[in-house]
Amino acid sequence: MSGLSEPLIKADSALKISESMKNLAISQRLECNNTQGVIDAKSVKKGFEDIKAAINNSFKYKAIEFPYECELIKVSPKHSLLVGSSTKNSELVVIDLKTMVESKRVKTNLNSLCSIKINKNEDQIFLGSDEGKLARYDFPSFSQESYKEVEIGSENAIFDEFEGIIYAYDSDKGNLITYNFETEVKETIARCAYVEFIRVNSDATQVAVSAFNGITVFSRPLKWKKFVYKIEKDDDYYYEEDENGEEVWVDKKSEIEFSNDGEKLAISIENKIYVWNLEIGKLLVTYELHTSKDISSIKFSKDDEYLIAVGKDHSINIWDLESSNPLPIFLNQPLKDLDKDGKFDFSSRFYDMEIDEDRNLIYTHGLDSKFSYQWKGIFLDKIRFPQSDFGKNSQRCITCKRTNQAIVTSNETSEIYIWDIETLDMSRVVKIPEGSLWEISFGEEEEKTLLVGSDNKIYIYDFDTMNDPKTIKNEKAGSIHAIRSNSNYIISGGSNAIVVIQDKIGGFIHEIPGYNEMVTGMKVTLVYLITGDAAGKIFIHYMNTWELYTVLDAHTSWIRTIEMFKDNDTLITVALDKKCIFWSIYDKTAIKTTELTGKIETCYLSKDERNFILSTTTGEVYIYNLPSFDLIDCLNYDSKDSQRFAFDADEKYLIVSNDEGVFKTLSPISPDNPTIIDKNINIPEVRMFLEGERIKGASIKDQWIIAPYMVNSLHYYSSENLKKDLKKAMIMGSKYLKSSIGNPLNISLAKGNTEATGTIINQLKGRISSNLYALETVSDCLIELNKGGFKGLDDLYSDCLIPVPATEKLPDCCPEGLSLPIVNYSLTMKVNSDLLIGPPSEDSTKRITFLVSALRLNLEIGSKESIDFLKSLLICSNTEIFKTKFIQYILNDKWSKVRRVMLLNGLLFILYLICLSFFIIMREPLLLIIALVMNILMFTYELIQININASGYFTEFWNYIDLSRAALFYVYFFYTYDNPSDNYKWLLVAVTILSWVRGITLFGLSSNTRYMISLLTEVIKDIIAFAIVVFYSIISFAFIKMAFKDLNKDDHYFIIIGDLIIESFFEATGGGDSNTEGFTMVLVIFNSIFNVIIMMNLLISILGTTYGRVNDDAQVEDLKQLTEMIIEAESFYFYRRNEKKKTIMQICEEYTPAEVVGVDDLRNRFRTVKNEIIILKQKMEENQKANLRETRELAQDAIETRTKIETSKKEIITELKTVIKDLGKQILAVTQTQETEEKHQDPFVCLYGHSLKPKHIYDCVCDICSDELDDADSVYCNICDFGMCMKCANLYLEHSQKKAGINCKDGHILLQFDNITEFFNEQNYESNQICRFCSDTVGNEGYHCVPCMFNLCVKCKDNYALATKSKDTKIVCGKGHNLKWKHKELYEKEFLIIFCTECGGERAGSGFFCCIECQSRWCLNCVSKQITGHSEDGGNENRNIDDSSEEEDEEDEEEEGKKEKSENKAKKEGEGEGEAEVKGEDEEEEDENENEDENEDEVEDEDDD
Repeated sequence: MSGLSEPLIKADSALKISESMKNLAISQRLECNNTQGVIDAKSVKKGFEDIKAAINNSFKYKAIEFPYECELIKVSPKHSLLVGSSTKNSELVVIDLKTMVESKRVKTNLNSLCSIKINKNEDQIFLGSDEGKLARYDFPSFSQESYKEVEIGSENAIFDEFEGIIYAYDSDKGNLITYNFETEVKETIARCAYVEFIRVNSDATQVAVSAFNGITVFSRPLKWKKFVYKIEKDDDYYYEEDENGEEVWVDKKSEIEFSNDGEKLAISIENKIYVWNLEIGKLLVTYELHTSKDISSIKFSKDDEYLIAVGKDHSINIWDLESSNPLPIFLNQPLKDLDKDGKFDFSSRFYDMEIDEDRNLIYTHGLDSKFSYQWKGIFLDKIRFPQSDFGKNSQRCITCKRTNQAIVTSNETSEIYIWDIETLDMSRVVKIPEGSLWEISFGEEEEKTLLVGSDNKIYIYDFDTMNDPKTIKNEKAGSIHAIRSNSNYIISGGSNAIVVIQDKIGGFIHEIPGYNEMVTGMKVTLVYLITGDAAGKIFIHYMNTWELYTVLDAHTSWIRTIEMFKDNDTLITVALDKKCIFWSIYDKTAIKTTELTGKIETCYLSKDERNFILSTTTGEVYIYNLPSFDLIDCLNYDSKDSQRFAFDADEKYLIVSNDEGVFKTLSPISPDNPTIIDKNINIPEVRMFLEGERIKGASIKDQWIIAPYMVNSLHYYSSENLKKDLKKAMIMGSKYLKSSIGNPLNISLAKGNTEATGTIINQLKGRISSNLYALETVSDCLIELNKGGFKGLDDLYSDCLIPVPATEKLPDCCPEGLSLPIVNYSLTMKVNSDLLIGPPSEDSTKRITFLVSALRLNLEIGSKESIDFLKSLLICSNTEIFKTKFIQYILNDKWSKVRRVMLLNGLLFILYLICLSFFIIMREPLLLIIALVMNILMFTYELIQININASGYFTEFWNYIDLSRAALFYVYFFYTYDNPSDNYKWLLVAVTILSWVRGITLFGLSSNTRYMISLLTEVIKDIIAFAIVVFYSIISFAFIKMAFKDLNKDDHYFIIIGDLIIESFFEATGGGDSNTEGFTMVLVIFNSIFNVIIMMNLLISILGTTYGRVNDDAQVEDLKQLTEMIIEAESFYFYRRNEKKKTIMQICEEYTPAEVVGVDDLRNRFRTVKNEIIILKQKMEENQKANLRETRELAQDAIETRTKIETSKKEIITELKTVIKDLGKQILAVTQTQETEEKHQDPFVCLYGHSLKPKHIYDCVCDICSDELDDADSVYCNICDFGMCMKCANLYLEHSQKKAGINCKDGHILLQFDNITEFFNEQNYESNQICRFCSDTVGNEGYHCVPCMFNLCVKCKDNYALATKSKDTKIVCGKGHNLKWKHKELYEKEFLIIFCTECGGERAGSGFFCCIECQSRWCLNCVSKQITGHSEDGGNENRNIDDSSEEEDEEDEEEEGKKEKSENKAKKEGEGEGEAEVKGEDEEEEDENENEDENEDEVEDEDDD
């Protein structure tokens, strides 16, 4: 017998029932202990109101008010403080989050605050001002002694912090710098402009900046850019529509955030978030806000599992980064219609966001707002108890419900740690006197004494003092790993594989041997002592007698925790074999198994038995709902080896102890902490739904469940009788759940919603094929359904019997003499054929089949549920249910078990009737005495029935007959036994009549005559109207005759009329007097015709109709009579009224072959189908031909259009090529001529080598050093729109004479320095600057691009010159393909990290020799090795050098000739660096031509395809 209710476990199909049956864990249906009682409309309404209030209380924002408007906020979870910054007052306001009141104000020396940062340890706070200053305080003291300040620029101090190092933006110089408050050292690490945000990753290897035109990520090891993302801004970028539909200008910003592992970067642009993997340079996913509003702030969760964003519409969005679902798994925002407290401004604005994951809280704050808002998230809230990071091996974790304290043990130190759960304060630490600490438990329900199991000892502490423990020796148990007690005993078990029972003072009482290994688990109840050992066996003994009841064997490892349901029957055990098993002690069998991925140490059954919780050693805590077994949530505490948990007295908090510490978490099973289960949790939609607003498209939004109430949309649709919505939701797969206020069927019945009830029945019936347990929760409602007589109820009963498939390998034959069908009741769907038909035998020739019911009912004989179910069948208006196999099998099986009661009563009545009849004949007093005895026994039977159910007894007609008969018999016996007399013969007549009338019910004992009672009853009902008409005609004829009589005064009128009525009756029945004359004779004839011929034929017709109707419903009437007798008989089993055993009916019946269809019938059917197929085929062919014609026409049009497009495209491309070449030659010639002429006059050049001219420039800065320019000392490049101060111009003039022969990534010329380190120091560059081409540190001499901070060492410069000017060799890849130099074109994508194919070196900003065919890249270092290896020997030792081909030599000579011509031409024109520039432009032109040719070939190939 079980105390739970079976989950809605989904099976793949009805044919796969065998897969369920193979495993009891899946096949078992558990029955809920706290069965859902009868609910009413008021309780349903109140339940819904409570749920709505709980959801609003949990998920609606909580406003936190500041004394004035603040711009930014920061949260300190460690100190439970909220810090707000005021731009106007230059103050910081600190709010204590425990009390929600202001705790401190800090007036800063900064005029205007624009940024705040609290460091990782939460012991320092950094501030930035609008005037470019940075400041630091100790936190949370804000002591003036700790205050430090530095100026990094003159505008907004934008910064981030990592381990005390500040990464900030110097707006004056356009530099990204680092600053150390301790050493006061400032270094430049990169150049950037218009920076808005700075973020440093978790190990400071990457720094990201969000600027006006895009996002840039700098690699700290490579000391250069590794990722650049440009933001495309069109003309409408800064415009949005307001509420009136008008376009208004708005501020825009792009937020950036690193993941905590440092590998991912999230970028928000407008209402989208782009998540990039910076290790491989790949866009992982793009998320989009559900509205067009911009995203205001983004953050990653600590474990990088979630990405959190808040929009300008104040929507909080959480995406699961491990899921492919682009929709947020959690969405919440305030609602205008519901949140009308006046504390929220619904205007669109930027919001700052902070997260306290340990408390599962999200904080948002609107720019320049007085209110911050606290929201509940979906994180694991876990607050660590202080001093809880000790070793947890072999630990125990319990709570004292009386004092509300958490208790955790340490086996390593043999200490007991005790904390106050509410305040988190450490109460005490107690070390046991000696030995290891293995187990603890409280000694009684009051929890005043604490029992501690150690090595061969038990220590008993007064828990209030925890001083001077009492010691009880226990040598027999060994090391005590399990200890429990009650009011009489202390029971312990341990390493010696024995259980010892002692009294409260330690006296030995009994020992229980027989364990295979040491005892590891124990549970004590009023009835049983339940223990488990390390081998996985569970032993159940009776308390007090210690007799073994049974041994349960399904685990294979240490039993860790044992829990018992209130029914004292259903048992839960967990073990290190990763299994949690539900057992029925009554049936000695496993009824449900849940298997996890980790070893299970702790199990907890909630007080209301609606949830059970499991904990694994690897840190997971699983919360399951009962009876549905739905997984509500999984909490991950990241344990490594050991984890245990406990709940406080009110189940308000979950206490978890593992390797990382001891944590307090809000209870996931508390009604005050509801959780919404859904793939995409949309809080606003759920809140609106609970308010009664039904959102369109609900079919995809009906999957949510509110836990722990386990309520979903089906409950609301049922309550509101929304038939269509209910049907749609169930078709879309919404779960049918048993909630705290009832299941949907309960609710619809309580509200009287017949349409919703019918919909639920039909949908549940349709789910049987895919879910074997779809009807399980209907069991509680069957009585109400029967009373309602709903349409389709007969189909429900018909479909609830499921054939067991052949895959179960059950016998298909039984002995010929075995009487079928056979019915058996079991807790499981697994059929045990031996219980039904016995073991196999040789004479098994009768074919059989097995059925199981999908409904689980309490059909125990005499139980209240069984009797109520039978009574509901009688009043069901849908009598078709009696024609279903399910009901018939139930009634016939019950009748076979209780008929002896009715047969005994019938036998007594027959003996009584025989004695009474012989007494009437013989008048023998002895017979009257015997009849009296029989009457007393039968009267006792009636009195028992009255005592059992007095109100129901007096509703039966036959019971009045019985009482009247018995009473009159006693009266007759009293007056005639001693004084026989004929004066009381009328009493005897009455007794006789009542006895023989009552004897009619005896025919109900036989199925052959049972329906005759119904026929007699129906006949009597139907002829009442006929009898009235006949009596009327008889009376009328009697009075007509009376009118022809000549009467005298002396005649007796009433005697005459009476005689005439009798005479008319006999005339009507064909027995009239034929001697009458005259008109009287006419009346007699007419009376005979009317009554005998007409009325009698009418009577025959009525009786025929009645018989036909009764005969048609004979089966129904027969079973109704049978049901009444079963109810009467079952009522005598009053001692079984409280039986709660719900079972599944298993049936073995004779095999019935499928209906055989005749050959002729099949031929006709096939002929009809064939004709229909031919017609459809003809129609399809016609449609196909028409479609083919249209397709050909469209294809021809497409070919012609494509041909025209290709022709036009080729012509345009050819023309463009010609124009571009001509224009390029003209520009080159003009430019070279102009520069040659001007160079002698203007020696200054820009970044691209163009001549600079003096120019009056106002309100601008130098594009090199960012110093302000004026008209006296600045030069300008008209081509590049580039301005430079004279200091920088002279720098370029001085250091650009010696050419590198190579430019930076952006094509800027490189300056040559003989002592480049000195220059770096002057510029405050960070030390150890590296070459972009080889990643080695640049020596004293080197080349540098100032605006790009691009470095080139001398070695790489020489390698490049060697590779590009060598005439003796040709550079090829490993496959012999030509390599060509590429630089700028390699960096057209966002990711700037490129790896050398040959050596695997990581480069950023470097050029490579590239192979177009095999897509390989070779760095300068690898190419130089190739060239050097060739030139030393004069031979071809390197596999990448090929000089044997004459054709290639000729090509080399041609290329060298071209180079010489270009060089000569450049020299003649006086262009010092013209050689490299012309060469680079020619190569770029050739590359462009090659790329164009390749693109044309690809286009042609695609067209051919």
